[in-house]
Amino acid sequence: MRGPSLAAQLERAFPGIASIRQPSLRKLVADLWQYVADVNPQWLEIEAIPLFPSLPIETYGNLANHIRAMARVAETVVPVYAELWSIELSLDDFLAAVYVHDAAKVIEFVKKDGELAAIPGFNHALEAGRIVRDLGGPEAIAHMVECHSFAGALTMPRTRAAQLFLFLDPLCLPVFPEQGKGAVERHLDSNGWQDPRTKEKYRSPLETSARQRR
Repeated sequence: MRGPSLAAQLERAFPGIASIRQPSLRKLVADLWQYVADVNPQWLEIEAIPLFPSLPIETYGNLANHIRAMARVAETVVPVYAELWSIELSLDDFLAAVYVHDAAKVIEFVKKDGELAAIPGFNHALEAGRIVRDLGGPEAIAHMVECHSFAGALTMPRTRAAQLFLFLDPLCLPVFPEQGKGAVERHLDSNGWQDPRTKEKYRSPLETSARQRR
């Protein structure tokens, strides 16, 4: 017997959704999770979804913890920008974006022959942005979502909210160099960039001046 759908598990997995003040945004979150669950009904439990098939939950935690962490960071960042720089950001927009930004991984991660794999060429960030638009969600949230993937192919943020949201994502990824490739190196790889080895190439002008004075 099948248990409750992914959408029905949202309240338990992400109680912070209730703090979103706008009913339309709470509905957007529920509708988007229902959408992805309908496309790929293989996933039966939100807590079982990994960050990525190659990142075991036992080491890196699950996708739900990443989402919960981002919600907590957003609740700190938004008032800090208001207090220190008088930059007003919508906490509702940030929280809605947090709760939907990785939902398309439900579609991306498929089980085949007993193994979990990501669909080649599938960009979960761009797909999530598209789904937000298809469901009638605000363009601001669609753009935040489509630009968020620091560890994936980069889409340039064009708003302050999208830029900050891009930075929130890797803060809540416990993927560090001590364990292999960290979040930054994965980002470089995904975008076809190489480590510029700036430190190795750098020659300090101060050291040059000191040698010349000798």
